[in-house]
Amino acid sequence: MSKTTKLENEDKLFKKALEVGCKMAAMQGYPIQDQSATPATKAKALYHFLIEVKQIVPLPEDKEDGPHIKKRLAIWLHSALPDNDPLK
Repeated sequence: MSKTTKLENEDKLFKKALEVGCKMAAMQGYPIQDQSATPATKAKALYHFLIEVKQIVPLPEDKEDGPHIKKRLAIWLHSALPDNDPLK
């Protein structure tokens, strides 16, 4: 998949990535879920967690913003899903 390719279900993949990633982080003792946390805050925390556990490669510092993190998380989940998943 090219870095410039638009994912068909990017918003749905991002939401699912937050859900799955937060559960995964909590199971490893890194709780991200907080009722007062915004999706952007959760996304950044999840992004840093996934870097820490070597699930994704970090973005360059100048690209570490909301839209780039959202896309990176969507790509992470997209690559983890089985081929027959409806989000693919």
